[in-house]
Amino acid sequence: MVLEPNVPAAAEETGLVLDTTHDLHGDHVDPQQQAVHQNWRVALLPLAIIAFILIAFVAAAWTFLTALPAA
Repeated sequence: MVLEPNVPAAAEETGLVLDTTHDLHGDHVDPQQQAVHQNWRVALLPLAIIAFILIAFVAAAWTFLTALPAA
């Protein structure tokens, strides 16, 4: 077995490259060229959960403190 060096192909040796992904799907977006679009609902969901828990805790504390007998 003869080992040959692994060199890049010369320009005349390359064939026609077909981009079948773009040819078959017109709405295809190349992941290497698309901008990152953050989904606002996903980004704000943890903040909404934290705010809800905080408001619920304040409401529970308020209810408990107002139910105490006057000193």
